[in-house]
Amino acid sequence: MRTALRPLLVSLGAALLIAWAGLAWATTRSLAPGSAVSGVDVSGLTRAEAITAVEEGIGAALDQPVTLTVDDASDQLVPAQAGVSVDAAASVDRLTGPTLNPITLIRRLLGTTVDAVTRVDTRALTAALNARLDTLASGTADAVVTLEGTTPVLTPGSVGTGLDVGSSVTALSAHWPLGETTIALATGTATPAVTDADAQDFIDTVLTPLLSADITVTATGTSAANTAADDAVLTPTTLASLTSITAPDGQLTATLDADALHDVVVAALGEGIETPAVDATWTIDGTPEVAADATPVYHPAATGTGIDRAALADAVLAAGTDTTATRTVTAPITELKPQTTTPQEEWGITEVIGEFSTPYVSQYGRDQNLQRGTEMINGTLVAPGETFSTEAALGPVDLEHGYTYAGVVTDGQHTDAMGGGLSQVGTTVFNAGFEAGMDDVEHWPHTYWFTRYPAGREATIWTGVKDVKWRNSTPYAVLVQAWAGDGEVHVRLWSTPYYEVTITEGEHTNYRAYATVYSSGPGCEPYGGGTQGFDVTVTRTRVHDGEHLPDDVLTTAYDSDNPVVCR
Repeated sequence: MRTALRPLLVSLGAALLIAWAGLAWATTRSLAPGSAVSGVDVSGLTRAEAITAVEEGIGAALDQPVTLTVDDASDQLVPAQAGVSVDAAASVDRLTGPTLNPITLIRRLLGTTVDAVTRVDTRALTAALNARLDTLASGTADAVVTLEGTTPVLTPGSVGTGLDVGSSVTALSAHWPLGETTIALATGTATPAVTDADAQDFIDTVLTPLLSADITVTATGTSAANTAADDAVLTPTTLASLTSITAPDGQLTATLDADALHDVVVAALGEGIETPAVDATWTIDGTPEVAADATPVYHPAATGTGIDRAALADAVLAAGTDTTATRTVTAPITELKPQTTTPQEEWGITEVIGEFSTPYVSQYGRDQNLQRGTEMINGTLVAPGETFSTEAALGPVDLEHGYTYAGVVTDGQHTDAMGGGLSQVGTTVFNAGFEAGMDDVEHWPHTYWFTRYPAGREATIWTGVKDVKWRNSTPYAVLVQAWAGDGEVHVRLWSTPYYEVTITEGEHTNYRAYATVYSSGPGCEPYGGGTQGFDVTVTRTRVHDGEHLPDDVLTTAYDSDNPVVCR
């Protein structure tokens, strides 16, 4: 009987073992209902899905600020920004790792919760806590290193009380209190992030060797060797002037001003050592004699060669602080890439989309301002979405930049001022943009109507106060062409047609009579005047691909322009 049962028992045992192994394997493939990792529900998920869920859920929790406390002091810290992260795979493996332990398997099948596995970058956390010593400790001060000429000077730090950074990092690295919104840190001696020993070591290993002797920068052996005039010699005094000392994250660091260093080296080696990169761009002739027949010219991008500024600074610093290395650096020559490389066909600059001209009578001073103003504006490129500012394009309006005094209207008085006449440039710019369908961003009508301008469609300029601006709301670049000559100011906008534009000027209404003004005194300027004031409304409609944009309605009320008689 027993002999007969033995094969049956063996078979039954084998079947149970196979079933048990299969059950264990199944728990590694998917998670039972009720499974969670530190509050993140992973029920019914595969291992890969659970890892993603934990990364997102715990990661979001670590992105939330927690409150750190030391006795009565407190501060905020975002764990994810202080080197704390979740090991999602290790966390999920606590639920899916291979096991034949019956108790563990039963728990998994019934659904269980495990703590997430967190990792702490001790250097990052130390830096984060050091940065909070000002609020979580008292009496603590970093040692400071400065330069007096070429001599390093150490100002001692001080030890205080409060946050014990080292003990706190040790405790938090062993177990980050995930889910806690307030974390009490270790208290005791508060050691500064930069100690006196750290500062002295920095002086001995970095500053003293760096400033001990000259460092030579040479172009010998580079592609620019034939264009270099001579070697560049950086004296200790020059090196000291280029050196900045900081302590980011509590670590004393010396850096060289890469741009200033580059300029010193190029001045010694000669300008010919660099060939600047050239951006793709457009130009157009604004010379009055030929501007009317000029067309846009495309200039493709071109690479250049020059010194890699960051690499040069790193190489000079390394040569100065490595006592076993030669104090000669080969200038690192690199390819300089243009910032704008847009090919010609992608700009959309193909034809005139808006143009306008306004007449003027030649006057001393005014002619100069009109010619200089259009010269400065000519060739301006306005990218899609950008706003053109007439004031910015004109540049500084002063004698040094080619402008002069001419007639203006100020507080109702006709007088001379710097840049007089530039409002005519602004008016012409405004109308060219208005005709082309550009968005009207800013314009200010004159107080009086000048007959050389269309009523309700003119603009004044006053540097720093009033500007003429329009926005390029098309998907194409716009090239501005401008010139003054033969008694007219001209502005053309080159691009690709985008809007269908219709402009309607309404009737002049509410006329206001002018009256002679009698004045006296040394400041009185006689003026002929004699123009009525009135109201006018101008309406612009724009259509693109059959869609009508909201109308632009400009209503202007002009004052009467009164004659002035000086007694």
